[in-house]
Amino acid sequence: MQKITTWLPLFTTNFLGVFNNNFFKTLICLLAIQWVAKGNESFIVSLASGLYVLSYLFFSPLAGRLAKTRYKKKIIIVSRIFEFSLFIIGSIGFYIENVFIVMATIFLLGLISTLFSPAKYGLIRDIGGNEGISFGTGTLEMFTFFGALLGPLLATIISDNYNFYFMVFLFLIISLSSLYAISRLKVAESEPMKNCEDTIIPFIFEYKTFRFASTLKGLNLIIFGLASFWMIGSFLQMNLLVHCPKTLGMTNTQTGYVITASAVGIGLGSYLAGIISKGKIELGLTPIGGIGMTITLLLLYFLQPAGIVFGILIFLTAMFCGIYMVPLSASVQSSVEGRKQGDMIAYSNFVIFLLIFISAAFFAAITKYFGTNAIFIALVFLISMMTYTMIKYVPNMLERFGKLVKVARNS
Repeated sequence: MQKITTWLPLFTTNFLGVFNNNFFKTLICLLAIQWVAKGNESFIVSLASGLYVLSYLFFSPLAGRLAKTRYKKKIIIVSRIFEFSLFIIGSIGFYIENVFIVMATIFLLGLISTLFSPAKYGLIRDIGGNEGISFGTGTLEMFTFFGALLGPLLATIISDNYNFYFMVFLFLIISLSSLYAISRLKVAESEPMKNCEDTIIPFIFEYKTFRFASTLKGLNLIIFGLASFWMIGSFLQMNLLVHCPKTLGMTNTQTGYVITASAVGIGLGSYLAGIISKGKIELGLTPIGGIGMTITLLLLYFLQPAGIVFGILIFLTAMFCGIYMVPLSASVQSSVEGRKQGDMIAYSNFVIFLLIFISAAFFAAITKYFGTNAIFIALVFLISMMTYTMIKYVPNMLERFGKLVKVARNS
């Protein structure tokens, strides 16, 4: 119990921060489309999604340096103070229904999240030591998942029963609670580095790490495969926010239920992948996930279902998405040891957010000219291409896939 109490401030501030940011971003997508000319729904959703991740492309190396040269708890406290101020500014934007203010706010929230992200992960070792890394990382990611799930769900419900003052109250009380939680953290941090020579020039850092990853056969493909998982998730979330109300005639609350089903599907798929892997890195699961997503997305495109059938197919797509992702993520984590592991994770994050940013631009273009249903077939091409390329060039993936198929046939 004492151990849980020690971890609780970090878990709490992480959950509340992720919840609030996703709550705010989803409300922008649902409410700001009413402030602009009809037909611009996809543009608003794409813009909000793109602006939130833009900072990760340019400021991740700087965030890493801050975590090395400053006390990590102080970084998070300062970030929470800035976030509180940003929610006040964003609330003003909602009050006067100004798209520019709320979009500027979402960009700055993404910037703050970028700068404190390495600090929160760096605190895991300070709190629990080497033996606490697995517990701390796993639990932190679990709370991140819950925050990313519950924030959009609440936003869809509130947008159908919109009350400005209640919304602002939630923004501010959650932000203050997050600040209070991290202030209660008791941790003995190692002394910050006085001199750090690592480059903070984004593309130079990524280029150097890309070249290092190229020396490990298949690693760059695995990283791009993992990034494609997040790109697929980004496409699906943006598409659901537009497709469900515009094409299927759902309320915002009903749309929230579908988004929740997709999030639960990813969680279940990830859990099943972990069970099947039995503590190993089972790359054979990635082709299974890719094939499963291809089938369900083809059904969504050709059948154009509605209601419960649509929700079930989205759930299954997300479940196969989780199965596809877990072996790739585990491979990146185990690819290198020591300090280079941090560089590799930073490089992986850059590629992930680069593809998420690209997905926002492509989403606007595809839906403008071909409609939201075209997103499903576009994802089929993306998944098929990535799955085929990894099967062909990533060592052991085809072999492991064949063994899993053989086991399934003999069962």
